[in-house]
Amino acid sequence: MLTGTDAGFAETFGSTCHGAGRATSRNAARHTLDYSRVLEGLRTRGIAIRVASPKLVMEEAPESYKDVTAVVDTCHEAGISRKAVRLRPIAVVKG
Repeated sequence: MLTGTDAGFAETFGSTCHGAGRATSRNAARHTLDYSRVLEGLRTRGIAIRVASPKLVMEEAPESYKDVTAVVDTCHEAGISRKAVRLRPIAVVKG
């Protein structure tokens, strides 16, 4: 989680990242990631998933996103926001 800074507000009008951001487009992810490998990777990390469509698994796979730690570190080092606390999600609902 990030908090704002005065310098960051002046430069970005109070805006900072609200997530890691995509590393791969949804279309590219559907065509390059393997459904069973993504599911196995999630399972080994203790993540259970229920999904209506297999294509959503690839679109939202962790591999489809940038490394959130690197994104947060960049915002912190640039001075546009400050690290406050690291959260671990316990559930996500997409719909």
